[in-house]
Amino acid sequence: MLDHCGLPSLGFGWRGRIGFISPTVIEVKAWDFYRIAPPGVGFVGVTCSIEALTPEQIEAGLAQVEQAARYLGSRGVGVIVQGGAPLVMSRGPAFDQELIDRMTEVSGTPSTTTVRAAIEALQHLGMHRLVLATPYPPAVNQRTTSYFEQRGFEILHQATLDLPFKGMQDVSPAVIYKFAVAAAKAAPDADGLYMPCPQWAVSDVIDLIERDTGKPVVAGVAAEFWAAFRAIGITDRIERYGRLLDGR
Repeated sequence: MLDHCGLPSLGFGWRGRIGFISPTVIEVKAWDFYRIAPPGVGFVGVTCSIEALTPEQIEAGLAQVEQAARYLGSRGVGVIVQGGAPLVMSRGPAFDQELIDRMTEVSGTPSTTTVRAAIEALQHLGMHRLVLATPYPPAVNQRTTSYFEQRGFEILHQATLDLPFKGMQDVSPAVIYKFAVAAAKAAPDADGLYMPCPQWAVSDVIDLIERDTGKPVVAGVAAEFWAAFRAIGITDRIERYGRLLDGR
């Protein structure tokens, strides 16, 4: 909207602002957000700056989450999302709700985690029997499989690109596409694919993977955006980034 001088009459995030707590740098996620988010929705991000997916670094990241949530609450965001599935999964299935409750309490703001967003997105699309396809190290991939099985899902096949922690952003969409299609072929009876992690460019190929496998894809970053948009009342249909955001 423009005023009588032809200048924007509404400020940043005038429809709502979403707070994100990232375990590491915010780069691909911010790029994805401003391609995917409807006009008027803003991104407010902070990072815990962890260096790797080791137990020590995961604990260092978790130690910063409450303060980060408190800070984002002071910025007046409408919802807070804690990213980094390995952090939440490191303490078992019950920790997800504990962390959500604590973030909400200290921030005074509705909060969620990337794991909770993914679970709700999978349930929304009726996905129970899954292919897990990730960029994680094999040990983290296995931990993800165990975690989601404890949450009631079946992992029919798991695959990983085993990318370096600081190199996930460098893998091309073409490589991700071929990897995901091959993983889907390994479990033709699966309901769809779960592809966590915001650090790789999976958003660029969700539509193509869905088209060529005939199965829905829940990517970690898309699930986060979907949950956050719903939390602040944004219901726009978003095309080209998969069935979850498209509302199909």
